[in-house]
Amino acid sequence: MSKIVRNTAAVLWVIVAVLIPVFNAAGQGKLPRLPKSENLKIATVEVVQVLEHPVHLSEVVLANTGKGYVLKCSISNNLGTPINGLDYMLLVIDANNIKEAILSASEKLQLKGHDTKNLVSKTAFRLDMTQGYRLILIPNRVFDGESIWEVPKAGEVLEAFASGDYSVIPRATRVTNLVDTPIGNARSFARP
Repeated sequence: MSKIVRNTAAVLWVIVAVLIPVFNAAGQGKLPRLPKSENLKIATVEVVQVLEHPVHLSEVVLANTGKGYVLKCSISNNLGTPINGLDYMLLVIDANNIKEAILSASEKLQLKGHDTKNLVSKTAFRLDMTQGYRLILIPNRVFDGESIWEVPKAGEVLEAFASGDYSVIPRATRVTNLVDTPIGNARSFARP
């Protein structure tokens, strides 16, 4: 019986002697980086859906072109009025789960009410992405002729989603669009 106990103790000692330095290095961010490999041609993108926004993004990918990566997606308008534009933020996390960048871009588009179309971004991102990268997008602002929908603290919502904290729910606020409204359609506000 004592031989079994000695063997078990020896095995446990070896396991502890090997795992403690590994976990210690992991806690200090000293793990070796994964080797770089060939850039991806197409990278899938996770989307943080904002229920109060009048648009829905699906089939979102970043496609590698000669100039960089461009966003391609299907966008649906849930309003009866046309959508004029969209601002979004893109979080890039590398294969070692380290945040590389938060990119933002604006897209001008004409999307009729209750319509869906494919969007190919005009903005090319210069990224050096390989297998294992994680990309997360949140539509930050949506514009139509009368209103602007915006997600306050969208960067914080994006980072919470990336960390797995799904309790942070993105909410959109809607304000009157006084910038894009034609002069004849401007609303006047009177104080009581």
